[in-house]
This record gives sequence, structure tokens and C-alpha cells, in this order.
Amino acid sequence: MSFKDIMSLIPSSVSVVSCREESLIYGCTISSLVSVNVQEESPEIVFVLKKQSLVAEKIRANNSFTINVLSVGQDEIAHKYSAERSPENILDSNWIVDGDFAEMLNSRITMNCKLLEIYDNHAADIFVGQVVKYFGDQSQASLIYDARRYGRFQSN
Repeated sequence: MSFKDIMSLIPSSVSVVSCREESLIYGCTISSLVSVNVQEESPEIVFVLKKQSLVAEKIRANNSFTINVLSVGQDEIAHKYSAERSPENILDSNWIVDGDFAEMLNSRITMNCKLLEIYDNHAADIFVGQVVKYFGDQSQASLIYDARRYGRFQSN
């Protein structure tokens, strides 16, 4: 097995990081989402994007982004944002626009964030964001990516 194959065996939730620029919404999938501060006064998250990422460029320019943790049943959206990088029109029915933020409808969790820091790494950049607004729906299950397949977590 290759290292990429080994890494594909680590299950993770599927999120779309989105940002807006004028009347366009840019997004891509991430599986590297981690909380680094869970204090209510100043919650923070980190994630990683490749150096040449168009979404990373837009986040740098606008200093804000939204993390949309996908729900079971949003496989098509996950496929789309893992491959396509063309922006969507702000009038698309999949989105709610809240000021500088683009929130995806029916996500399990949305977190609107302000960019705090970018750590430059050799192959990718680490983004740190302060969560300024968040929402979660406990009645929905998170979409999980495991062994290059989408699915859901099955608890005992």
C-alpha cells in the first residue's frame, strides 16, 4: 500500500470551506478540520489547503470563510467540491449569504470564521480561524469519508 492508501483509511468528517467574493462563492472540500481552542469567548479552528488552491487565495484576499460540515445525503456536494473549483453564483439555492459568509444549506454544522493566521508549509498552508458564529443540527448525522467512500458513522 502507498502512503496515500494508508491515509485514506483514516475516517474523517467531510467539510466544505467556502468564501465569497462579490457575487461569487468559492469552495472546496477539506478533511483536516481541528479545533484548537474551544473556549466560548474565542473558539478557533485550523485546517490545511494546498499551496495553489484558488479557495486559499480567496480566503487570503477576504480574511473570512465558512466551514460547512456536510450531512449524510450530501455526497453529491462532496463530490462536486472535491473536484470542481469553479465559483457558484450567490443566487444558487444551495447557499445562505450572511454578510461576508456563505453558509451551505442542510449542513450539519456551519462555522463563520475570521482569518487569524496562515502558517506557510512546504506543500500546504495551515489556516487558523476565529469562529465568530456557529450553528449545529444534532438531528443530522455527519457525512464521513473512509477508504475513498462516503458513508455514515455507525455507533454500537
